[in-house]
Amino acid sequence: MNILAIGAHPDDIEVFCAGTLLKYKQQGHNIFIALTTSGNIGSNEYESREAIAQQREQEQLEAVKVMGAQVRFMRFDDQGLQDTPETRRAVINAIRWANPDVILANYPLDPSTDHAITGKIVSEVMLSIPGRLIPADEPPISKNPSLFFYGTPVGIDFMPEVYVDITDFYEQKREALTKHTSQYTWMDVYQTHGLLDILEITDKFRGLQAGFVYAEAFRSFRIHGYMPNFKLLP
Repeated sequence: MNILAIGAHPDDIEVFCAGTLLKYKQQGHNIFIALTTSGNIGSNEYESREAIAQQREQEQLEAVKVMGAQVRFMRFDDQGLQDTPETRRAVINAIRWANPDVILANYPLDPSTDHAITGKIVSEVMLSIPGRLIPADEPPISKNPSLFFYGTPVGIDFMPEVYVDITDFYEQKREALTKHTSQYTWMDVYQTHGLLDILEITDKFRGLQAGFVYAEAFRSFRIHGYMPNFKLLP
């Protein structure tokens, strides 16, 4: 199968669902990652947005090496993502590029605006994936992928439907996140816990809920023709 994880920022995938992707990879599936923004505002250490974007992109390239994934950058501005025809076209192109059987994406009710808009767009373009007259650069695909929204540590309204045991993949997930070195000081400014602490606390809590050591949590997207197939989760 082809598995596509879509996130708003560099490091989103590593924090939210990299354990699940690594589990898919071990099972022989193809892993794709697509990011809507460049994360080009979240830093006080760089002199320009361009410098931040370049650093974040390089870190993401190092992280996908750990996961054995392919990555696509849409390069919209951080903390200002808008639901526009241009953004929708980029997301449709990313989905068609990966030709996925399963999509993992930000939760549309995530308190982060960039996260919420990314998840909203992904869910709303699902019916556009096969359309030949939909404005896009990538050719239409005929699959009806199952879409799951991954849990977030920064909101309290996410109610999981299904958990994936990532105990055997947690250390590799953590290694992938360590590649995002420029995120550490930025997160420390706004969080009472560091980025790696957030990772461990969240994944242990999900594991506690599910009866595993470490776990990741998901909710399903449901619409006619795109009902989720939970058996596709690893």
